[in-house]
Amino acid sequence: MVKSFLQNSKILKVTVVLMLLALACPNVNARPSEIVFQIHEKKLSLNVEKRTLKDVFSTIEKKSGYVFFYPASLDVNRKVSVRVNNGKIEDVLNLILAGTNTTYYISGKNIYLKEVEKPTQKTTLAPADDRKVSGVVVDQSGEPLVGASVMEKGATQGVVTGIDGSFQLPVSDANPILVVSYIGFQNQEVAVGRRSHVNITLTEDVENSLDELVVIGYGTMKKRDLTGAIASVSGKDLQQQAVPNALQALQGRVPGVVLINNTGDPQGNFSIRIRGNNSIKGSNEPLYIVDGMPMNVSSINTMDIKSVEVLKDASATAIYGSRGANGVVLITTVSGEQGTHVSYDGYYGWQSIMKKMDMTNGTQFAAVANEITSNDAGKPFFTDEQVAAFGEGFDWQEAVFSSAPIQNHNVTVSTGNERTKVLISGSAMLRDGIIKGTGYNKYNLRSIINHDINKWLHVDLNMGYTSTKTTSHSALSGGNRGNSLLSAAYFTPAILRPYNDDGSYTSLGTTYSILSSNLWNPMILINETSSATRAHLSNIIAAVTWKPFRGFSLKSSLGIENNDYRSDSYRTSKYQWGSNYASVTSTTLRTIINENIANYSFDLGEDHDLNLMGGFTYQEYQRRTVSASGSDFLSDAPGTDQISAAASFGTPSTGYQKWTLMSWLGRINYAYKGRYLATFSIRADGSSRYSAGNKWGYFPSAALAWRISDEPFMRDIKQISNLKLRVGYGETGSTAIDPYATLNMLSQGKSPIGTSGVQTYYAASTQLPSSLKWETTSQWNVGIDAGFFDNRLRITADYYSKMTRDLLNSVSLPGSTGYDTTLRNIGKMSNKGFEIAVDGDIIRTGKLVWTAGANLSLNRNKVEKLYNGQELYTGNPGLAYCSDNISLIREGEPLGVFFTN
Repeated sequence: MVKSFLQNSKILKVTVVLMLLALACPNVNARPSEIVFQIHEKKLSLNVEKRTLKDVFSTIEKKSGYVFFYPASLDVNRKVSVRVNNGKIEDVLNLILAGTNTTYYISGKNIYLKEVEKPTQKTTLAPADDRKVSGVVVDQSGEPLVGASVMEKGATQGVVTGIDGSFQLPVSDANPILVVSYIGFQNQEVAVGRRSHVNITLTEDVENSLDELVVIGYGTMKKRDLTGAIASVSGKDLQQQAVPNALQALQGRVPGVVLINNTGDPQGNFSIRIRGNNSIKGSNEPLYIVDGMPMNVSSINTMDIKSVEVLKDASATAIYGSRGANGVVLITTVSGEQGTHVSYDGYYGWQSIMKKMDMTNGTQFAAVANEITSNDAGKPFFTDEQVAAFGEGFDWQEAVFSSAPIQNHNVTVSTGNERTKVLISGSAMLRDGIIKGTGYNKYNLRSIINHDINKWLHVDLNMGYTSTKTTSHSALSGGNRGNSLLSAAYFTPAILRPYNDDGSYTSLGTTYSILSSNLWNPMILINETSSATRAHLSNIIAAVTWKPFRGFSLKSSLGIENNDYRSDSYRTSKYQWGSNYASVTSTTLRTIINENIANYSFDLGEDHDLNLMGGFTYQEYQRRTVSASGSDFLSDAPGTDQISAAASFGTPSTGYQKWTLMSWLGRINYAYKGRYLATFSIRADGSSRYSAGNKWGYFPSAALAWRISDEPFMRDIKQISNLKLRVGYGETGSTAIDPYATLNMLSQGKSPIGTSGVQTYYAASTQLPSSLKWETTSQWNVGIDAGFFDNRLRITADYYSKMTRDLLNSVSLPGSTGYDTTLRNIGKMSNKGFEIAVDGDIIRTGKLVWTAGANLSLNRNKVEKLYNGQELYTGNPGLAYCSDNISLIREGEPLGVFFTN
């Protein structure tokens, strides 16, 4: 009853005050897009997302000491989002009330709000000469800035821009100067002169970039509050490069991240390594998360990316448990906006190999061959006339590589209002490969819908479809002793030519006796082999977010990804060895993941910030394969379409795999006075891959940070605008085994037994491993973030030390066991390194911003321990002059060092 009486009294008081104001100020009026304001010096920091006006008013009152008075008709349940760092109270009010018919008046510590009718005619707000200046305010990319404040210098009144960035301001001076400001951008003064319309472009304020939100595991956090080693790259930076795979644009932008692609594949497939290799048997690829869900990154169009965050140290990746040992790449895509926007982006270009390898020409090769044979046999193999006649010889690289066109087209349509936003985008990439006869076509279609059902319930729906076709050659990479196309081109001597005089292919290995008989003719591989893969990938992510009360949210999401692809491979009857051959493999992949994440932010006063996160996730993966092959076809015309016409058939095969992962997770973020930061997390993963007793792995982390630049003793050091020290420790894991590695696998055989003749028997194919443990990587990280001269110069440096224990790999067994190998935890491997990134704004004036950056990373990998000191030989060179194993795993050496014997 008391509360109700106080509320009614407040409404009555507001009504009386507004009536007096209306009588005292009959000439004050405002259009919805022109909010009158006066200058007050009180500074305020505020960061709220989708909170009601009533809650925002309450927060401002607590932080600033101001008191709001407003009429009962004001919609205080309308939700707003505001982010202001050390700004004026007017800046906050202008953002809150932008686009409404509400104006305000500040008197002392009181803020009076008033709803006004949209005027049907001009009022006396304009000066006597009735001069007005109109214009549009945009950012550097040309996007309109909604809610930017525009005022005449020396005056006390101004307006804010509307939904399209436009404004109209009455001016009194004959040569007025406009002062334009917007949160997150530098203030700008514009001399109008006698113009009636001006276009204004604001430059982003880099100093306020510390308040930008960065995506972390299962949430977001201000850049200034990060405690882990996290690098962020904006989508605009990625879109500057013409690449078929969006993540290729990360090359050279993030220290500690290495991209590897040495096949010439036009699809742009590559491997990423973050801070080195952690596993022998398992994958060393990072985990890719798109809009909160593990997803195939090839389905993402570069133009759809808003930002990419790379989580590098264990304190940041431990929240992903057994999937985070190799780092995590978080991709956030763009969403729809209010209003309607249509955009197109496209390009057409050519690509070619930057530099061919320097190889010996014909004369040089023959001279070296003569030297070798003279030393071995006592006489040269070629005569002097032959050596001279070879000359430059044949350029095999020129025969294999070519210039290739590439084109890309993107169309995006965005529309929405305050409650619903929709974005639809489509793209097409057509890319020929720099290796003759290769190519890659990719088509993307994506839609995302965001809708507020009411003030406490929000839904998201993200759908995507990708179709790709890759054309290649059966022996583009890999192979044994030279049947790799690239290695065949590099290592075929220039004294040889691809064709005989009659147009038939030259048998390179039989031309000269000093050459290897295993040489492959690269032109046979180009002209007589083909490989095509067609893939259809679809995914859908549906999420519901429930916010029943202030500070608490519960998000439940379901993601489904289907990938159906078919690979066709064919070798014609002109292939170097053997008859024509065809094979077809069809694969279906399905991933289902459900995540339920709760967040609660406690209101503990201005000095304390506490956030709790907890959740449960479930992921299921299925893979089905079917393959068939045949050889000795009557004609090459059908290709792979009629394997049934083969004279000889390979053994058809089918395959099925399934694994599940169930997880519990939690995290605590705490900050004291914004200077002392702490993060603690734990994740428990249960995997179907492991045997009973070892199915669960536990992965904790802790990180601390100290914002030294916010300490009182740093206030007088103006040159240092940001200084933060970080230290963190965490553990991550890896499921580096096949789904059924811990189960008995039986193989069928036949053998004569006694006098009963040949009998069928079943036996275990490998010895069942016992007590397999999870591969676990522990990592320490110490880092520093620094900014100088208003953050125009920015430096980030990190030192890390990683140790992976319980490495999983196959080990050899004595013959007395009846098995060849078994799977065991065999040892340890370490990675230690240092990273530094430096970037700065060389020029930052008006519309011109020139930023340059550089980074350096050093990683030292070392195999610390192996099973009984056993050495492992791996690697297949695909070269004509080497033995098959060229890399070695040995204690005390990096993983996979090259060796010769």
